[in-house]
Amino acid sequence: MKKILRMLPAAVIGLSLSTLAGALELTVAHVNPPGEASHEAFNELARQLQDSNAGIELKIFPQGQVGGEKDAVEQVQIGAISMTTVANANLSAFAPSVGVFDIPFIFRDADSHPWAVVDGPIGDEVSSKVEAEAGVEVLGWWSAGMRHLFTREKAVESPADLKGQKVRVIGSPVYIDTFNALGAKATPMPYGEVYTGLATGAIDGAENDSSGYRNMRFYEQAPNYTLTGHFFLFKPVVANKAALEALSREQRAEFDRIFADVTAYQRKLAVDNFQQDIETLKSQGVKVVEPDRSAFITAAQPVIDQYAEKFGTDLVQRIIATH
Repeated sequence: MKKILRMLPAAVIGLSLSTLAGALELTVAHVNPPGEASHEAFNELARQLQDSNAGIELKIFPQGQVGGEKDAVEQVQIGAISMTTVANANLSAFAPSVGVFDIPFIFRDADSHPWAVVDGPIGDEVSSKVEAEAGVEVLGWWSAGMRHLFTREKAVESPADLKGQKVRVIGSPVYIDTFNALGAKATPMPYGEVYTGLATGAIDGAENDSSGYRNMRFYEQAPNYTLTGHFFLFKPVVANKAALEALSREQRAEFDRIFADVTAYQRKLAVDNFQQDIETLKSQGVKVVEPDRSAFITAAQPVIDQYAEKFGTDLVQRIIATH
């Protein structure tokens, strides 16, 4: 805990439950840059709270100012900050049950199926498990869209094209297992080393959502982008329970109303950003491939079955069957 507190800017300490000018101040920290859907959604949340009669102010610390995503979750747990949004895979380090959403290819699309799942009984079920395991409150489920594949020299049209290709993945077992099953050589590597790894040929490709691919200019070294949609990346928003309990009943009702509106805004913005990213990438000479996903799903089926058994085959089948 002392280590975490030392990482925080002095201005952050104690702000989670402080009152300034008669308003209750909440704090949020995240790693996302301007233009990214979650960053813009928190700005919108702050604006709507300020314009409301809720008596709540939101202070935002973006772009990793208080550490990485796992650091942010720990800070929410101890109350150093009020809330954060993190990649589902990083939240799973604190709440293993949420890992069910990281099984490859269980979501059909990025704008309908995921929300039918998390806005219904399955979402309630998983949220309850997350809250019990991590000791935080799940405010909602935001989007970073589908993750896709990009390569240096060879455009990938089918799993056969991945044979022997060194593909950078995050150091998560399900990511490693998935790309090995697809025929690649899954290669864990820090995110900050990906561009250089592509430039030097240390890796042949990597995978990311369209915004990350564009913002980090990976297309300069890997100009082939294959829309595999192998993972849908949720960005759950989690909050410190004590920070929320400090709200009056009226404040919490107004906060929840505004948060629901902002959640719809964030999800739409994620879809819009993807469409704009693809147009921009094509204008930069990127070859965008829309493959037959069924071939990739077939290749990854052993991994899907393996993790379905881990998290519960019935639950996974319910997710897949949800409309």
